Amino acid sequence: MIANKLISKPAMLFGLVALICGGLAVSCSTSPCLDNARRLYPAVVRIEAGDKLGSGVIVHKSGYVLTSWHVVGAEKTAYVTLNGGMAYPGSVLATDQARDLALIQIAGGKGEFACANLGSAAESDGLQTGDSVAIAGYPAYAGTGSPTVSQGLLCAFPAMVAVRFIQSSAQVYPGSSGGPMINCFGEVIGIVNSKYTNIGDGCTTFATAIDEASALMKLVDGTGNVAGSPAGAATAPRSVVPRICPNVGCVAPVFTLAGLDGRQVSLGSFKGRKVLLVFAGISCPGCSQLMQCISQVYDAWPRDQLEVLVVISGEGDNSVREWVAANGVKFEVLPDPTGQVASLYKPASLPAMYLINTYGELKIKRYGLPDNCAAGIDTLLKLY
Repeated sequence: MIANKLISKPAMLFGLVALICGGLAVSCSTSPCLDNARRLYPAVVRIEAGDKLGSGVIVHKSGYVLTSWHVVGAEKTAYVTLNGGMAYPGSVLATDQARDLALIQIAGGKGEFACANLGSAAESDGLQTGDSVAIAGYPAYAGTGSPTVSQGLLCAFPAMVAVRFIQSSAQVYPGSSGGPMINCFGEVIGIVNSKYTNIGDGCTTFATAIDEASALMKLVDGTGNVAGSPAGAATAPRSVVPRICPNVGCVAPVFTLAGLDGRQVSLGSFKGRKVLLVFAGISCPGCSQLMQCISQVYDAWPRDQLEVLVVISGEGDNSVREWVAANGVKFEVLPDPTGQVASLYKPASLPAMYLINTYGELKIKRYGLPDNCAAGIDTLLKLY
C-alpha cells in the first residue's frame, strides 16, 4: 500500500518548508516550453519505495534514475513505473541526503530506456529569473499512467547550507517530488523536492539544482556501468571513468570533421586549450552577429590558449565558403553535411555555444547571443 504523506527532511535545510512526495498541477494550456517538457514524458517515471510515492527522471539509457532522497529514504529497493505503465524493480545505488538526491538503477529491460538531456542551472549558462520553467511528474491525485506538467516562472536561486536550489512558481502537489524541473529547451535543470506553505507571492516550489547532482552522476561512466557506491555515499570512487555526454559537467564528445581546406580537424587535438564550439547556420538569426563578437574575442586571446570551432550542419562546402567570406570569419569553420556532430551535441536552437575547458570538460552551454556579446563571451572564458 502506498501512503501519500509528507516526508520529513533535516530541519537545517528548509526550516518551515513542507516536504512533499512530489506533485504538480495538470495544465491544459500549451506553449513551446510545455511542448518541450512533454517530450520528456518517456523519461519521467513513478517511484514506489516502501510506503512512499514519488517521481524521477531517467538520465542514462541503461536505466539510471535521479530522484529526491526523501522519496526513497532508507529503502534499498524501489519500483519504477514508466510512462504507459510498464513497471520494473530498481536498486537504490547512492543517496545524498544534504542535497535531497538519490540515484536508482532500473533492473531488467533491454538497457535502451528513453533518457532526458541534462542542462545547467548556472546563471553563467544563461538561466535567469523570469525564465519559464516546467515541472513533470506523477501527482497522486491524477491517477493516470502518464505524467502531467505545470508551467511557471523562475523566481530565485536560493542557497541553503551551501546547496543551490531553484525557486519557481510552477505548482506541485503530493506525488511528484523527484520529478524534473525543465527549461524551455527541454533540458532538466533541477530535481523537485519541496514546497513552502507560507509564501504569498506564488514562488512556492523548490528544486535542487541539477549541477548539485554531479557527484551522483559521476557514478555513471561512459558505458553506463556504476562503479559501486553504497547507498548513503555520494562520492564517486577514484576509478570512475569520466562520463561523456553533451551536458555541462561531462567530458565533451570528440569528433573529427574535414575543414574547408580538406584538412581533418579533431576536437581531441586541442587538449590544453580552451575551445569555444559553436553551432551556427548560414541563415540563422543572430549567427552573423555572434561571429563578429567571437572575432573580437579570438583576436584578443593567444592561439595557445583558445581555439574556436564553428560547425554548420546540413550544408555543403560551397555554401559554407560563401557564408565564411560574407561574414569575414577568420577561425575554423567545419561543414557537417550529414549532421553527425549535431547529433552528438543536440543543440536546441541556433546559435549555440559550448565552452570546453583545457581538460576537455564541457563547462558552459548557451543559446542565442550572450549579454554584452564580446565582453560577455570573454567573461565566460575567464571563468573557466
